[in-house]
Amino acid sequence: MYAELKTRALKLEDELSGLVDRAGAVPGVADDFFKGWKKTCQRIRRQLDDEIVRVAVVGPIKSGKSTVVNAFFKGDYLKRGAGVITSMVTKVRSGERLRATLVLKSWEEVNSDIERAVVMLPSIKLPPEGGRLDIRDHDVRQKLNAAIENLPREYLITKDSRNMSSVLLSNYLAGYDDVADLIGENARTLVFEQDRFAMHRDFAGSDRLSVYLKDIRLDIDSVDMDRSIEIADCQGSDSPNPLHLARIQDYLLLTNLTVYVISSRIGIRQADINFLSMIDSMGISDNLVFVVNCDLDEHEDLHGLTALAGRIKEEISLIRPDPEVYVFSALLNLFRALGSGKIGEKDARRLERWELEKEMTAFCDKGWHEFETSLYHNLNSRRCSLLIRNNADRLLLVASGLEQWALANVGMLKEDEQSAAAIFESTKKQKEKLERAGELLKSTLDGFSRKLKKELRAEIDRFFDPRAGDVAPEVTAFIRNYKVELGKYEAGLSMAGFSNTLYMVFQEFRQALDVFMAKSVNPRIMGFIKKLEGRIGEYFGSIAESYDGMVRDAIAEYGNAMKDLGVPVRAYSQGPLKVRDISVVKSNSGIDLPSSVLVMNYTGKIRTEAVMRLGVYSVGKLFKKLLKKPPKREKEWEIKALKDGISRIKSETEKTMLFHFKNYRENIKFQYVFRLVDAVSESFYNTVLDRFRAYSADISSIREAVSERRIDKEQAASLLNDIASEALRCREEIARLKQDVVLAVD
Repeated sequence: MYAELKTRALKLEDELSGLVDRAGAVPGVADDFFKGWKKTCQRIRRQLDDEIVRVAVVGPIKSGKSTVVNAFFKGDYLKRGAGVITSMVTKVRSGERLRATLVLKSWEEVNSDIERAVVMLPSIKLPPEGGRLDIRDHDVRQKLNAAIENLPREYLITKDSRNMSSVLLSNYLAGYDDVADLIGENARTLVFEQDRFAMHRDFAGSDRLSVYLKDIRLDIDSVDMDRSIEIADCQGSDSPNPLHLARIQDYLLLTNLTVYVISSRIGIRQADINFLSMIDSMGISDNLVFVVNCDLDEHEDLHGLTALAGRIKEEISLIRPDPEVYVFSALLNLFRALGSGKIGEKDARRLERWELEKEMTAFCDKGWHEFETSLYHNLNSRRCSLLIRNNADRLLLVASGLEQWALANVGMLKEDEQSAAAIFESTKKQKEKLERAGELLKSTLDGFSRKLKKELRAEIDRFFDPRAGDVAPEVTAFIRNYKVELGKYEAGLSMAGFSNTLYMVFQEFRQALDVFMAKSVNPRIMGFIKKLEGRIGEYFGSIAESYDGMVRDAIAEYGNAMKDLGVPVRAYSQGPLKVRDISVVKSNSGIDLPSSVLVMNYTGKIRTEAVMRLGVYSVGKLFKKLLKKPPKREKEWEIKALKDGISRIKSETEKTMLFHFKNYRENIKFQYVFRLVDAVSESFYNTVLDRFRAYSADISSIREAVSERRIDKEQAASLLNDIASEALRCREEIARLKQDVVLAVD
């Protein structure tokens, strides 16, 4: 349905664009008269061609996210059950041929990751300022391997999960030989097509290779789906790596629909509640649908399955009132799509067994059908509203303007020289009135924009205020109040050594802070930005309502004046003046929200200071021995030095964090919010100009060309009548398109 409507809209744009060219080629027409309409047609074409509607598939690890996406595309394209280390959001679209496009990190990005991971790692000395630690150096790789090997195994577990810095380093080292020839000074792209397509799984599903990846996109030719739809398989929402969560958050802000997958085997857990609360904090919960992915091996009968699904829906309702929930088995649909010949013998027996459970499979089939129907309806409605309906209105302005221009000039050609001159002077004055109205609007919008920016600047500054803001004081309190359980490190000091222990304490603190930022702070920042976007939309929406009457009056006055002069004016029904959707304005203007991923840069100076402090305490220890004063506890001096090191870590972290918030605040203001205000203002101004342009026809130049015998009068009239006739036909087709869009959305 959407594809058909889009095809019709593109065809109309193409016809109108050609008609604009034909009109511009008429002898005597000013070179720049049709530039505005040409630009409008180009913007419509670009938006219809380039606009992507995004669907994020999220949920905890092992809930079946990849299987849901595979079932949707009717093939085993994404690796199922991939490890949790990959930080990629895998984007999937329909395409002409099977293709996997992988973007690799540059050496600069790889080495930056490694430098951040080795801060305070014993035996690894960071280069002086201006120098770089380079994994391509054989000695560096050997030292990194040795440093990791020297870390006590029990210290590599932080808060019941693996220490992410050590995992990162291990995987970079393990995958180096396989990818060294593929990485370059700039990001490089790998493409696996057709028979080689499956090779992308070696990267996506292998921790040691995926760590070198920056982005993955799959194009799949198995389903007839519009290519403007992107379905993304996101990392597990309960991944222990906070970087994964931050990447998911960045993608969620771009999505039009979020599908949350819950395994019927596991049900709702605290991690799900936390993640859904986070989505709510981000202000995007309205675009959320839920899937209960059934493990048919786990359920005895349909009654037990429906009872479980009912409980899950009740639990979701506590967070998201009246949730949209669908129950089906993604694996059942995937096995069916593949056919028994393409699945293993064990899976074939499972499929055969499931098919015998008629009630269960019928229930799951119904859920899948409802899910697909709802998904496509949601996507079609959104795209029809944002893309087709809005652009149909703009196409209508172009068609009406062309018709008006052609008819007005035909009317002028029928007049004698004296009458034509009088009409020209009168229409020139009316046109100047519209131009002055446009200039006044531009000036007014500039003033409104400055006023709004001033208000938003104050609001952003308050939100990020380091002492009384919404997030910085909370982060500062977390850093200052964070307690390291020194007891668990004390016993291992003798075996691990002071420097190794300090490194592991540092890693524990950093990971805890990263998790706190990803789960508590980033969502609130994103929710705040969503509110700002809403304010911008409402602000210009109220301006549109206020100026709607003024624009209509100006156009009506122009039309009446033309009629009094005997110049034909074709009136047509115009809808209310509106501001375009914020998401469309952002896309057209190339405005992207700065990434929420916080990269903390620490220096090795902390470790040096801590070791020096240990030396000072060791001298004190020697004096006490000489005075025969035994320490109160074993390793007293090392623990003291460790505490000092932790205190220094916290102090530097606090300074870095406040600097980051200041930086991010300014980026939000100048690179995002203020640019968005200008883009929305400009978009609204262009909308009004399009309306004025549809009426303010140039009716002088063709008459002059006839007078100067550069074109025959009859020939000119014939050309103009043809253009008017074609414009009228386009106008009627656009009206039918708009009616069909309304039916599609409803």
